[in-house]
Amino acid sequence: MYKWIPIFVVLAVVLTCRQAVAQGSAGPIPEKPTIAPQIELDGTGIATLNYQVPRPAPPPTGSGSTTNLDFSDSSLLLGISQRLYHGGIGSLVIGTVTTGESEAVSKTSLLLSQLYLDYQTQPFEAYIGRSNTPTHLFDFPTLRGDDLNEFVNLPNPFSNGAIADETRYSNVAAVEWNSHLRNFLNLHVQHLLQTAAPGAGQTGINSYGLTFRYEAPPALESIVKIPFWGLGYEHQTVGSTQGGPSDVLYGGIIYNIAPDPIHRLDLRLLDIYSFSNGLHSFTGFADTYRAAANSVALSLRYLYALNGVPGYEVALTAGFRNYARVHDANTFALALTGAKRLGDGFDLVFQYVYQHRAGAYAAAVGQPKDENRFEIGFVFHFQSIFNQHIGPRRTLQNLQHQYIPE
Repeated sequence: MYKWIPIFVVLAVVLTCRQAVAQGSAGPIPEKPTIAPQIELDGTGIATLNYQVPRPAPPPTGSGSTTNLDFSDSSLLLGISQRLYHGGIGSLVIGTVTTGESEAVSKTSLLLSQLYLDYQTQPFEAYIGRSNTPTHLFDFPTLRGDDLNEFVNLPNPFSNGAIADETRYSNVAAVEWNSHLRNFLNLHVQHLLQTAAPGAGQTGINSYGLTFRYEAPPALESIVKIPFWGLGYEHQTVGSTQGGPSDVLYGGIIYNIAPDPIHRLDLRLLDIYSFSNGLHSFTGFADTYRAAANSVALSLRYLYALNGVPGYEVALTAGFRNYARVHDANTFALALTGAKRLGDGFDLVFQYVYQHRAGAYAAAVGQPKDENRFEIGFVFHFQSIFNQHIGPRRTLQNLQHQYIPE
């Protein structure tokens, strides 16, 4: 009889182990990956020494200074892409951008600028999450994406203005069709980042619209007359107590005055026309983003690029904003920007910015009527791709502001 005991013990142990394994692997059986995903790491560091006249408003404690160190608009992004079963590409992107120490409400100086999932085929793309607002057509040759912000970006009427990046990024769901990778039609809904006082509008989807773009082949951008043009319409659901909904029409073009792969001279023009909102005065910064206005931005840029590698760049950018119903609220600005490449991805940069603000606008944004700012510093950009085997259109490079635009 006792000789059967070891057999029963062995059977009991085997059954117990099988039950434990079954319980531990409950649910769908995970599939083994057949191809490792493509991983891209991309980053930009920008740091400048700034001198501003007149002296900016002092902090609550301290006397303030005309000179400061600025590291805003530095970014770090990670992208993971995989080829799908039927020929499409699936991607996940996550990234942050620095907003500047004095502007960060969270006191971390970081803003989650990218966190989205993307699906794309040759003629179609769909993405959802936090990313660049789809109303942004192209970059102007300023050092940072929020330089001359009120002229080069569609305003966010739900932002309190503390962080200019709230006009550059949004929570978005979009679908986009293209014809031969030349003509692109984008339909989207957005939740614009909301930091203004309650009552400005909806807390869910608060903006929607469409954008059309024409893009020349990347290899021909420097030698065709018109490498890009685009236009769009956006409806922003501002609350009735804040003047009511705002409708925005916008359009822009890049024109190569002297098409040349080495000595390139181009002109960039953008017009943003908002209407419908009925505000006749400003009670705070957010109202400057809501009131009906027309903004025009224009830049003239010379780029020297030998063998396709930028050597140096000089650009002059101007902006003018006129409010239709608010008296004494116009503003205009000029920015002279230069960059000299010192090595692969490393540049010496400088910029001078002058801005004039009329009385009502200056009071609303809490800034002086006339401002002069001088900046000098360095920019470093890097890109690393591991296991490269696919080329998604929505790459990390075109998610960052390019102070030397393509």
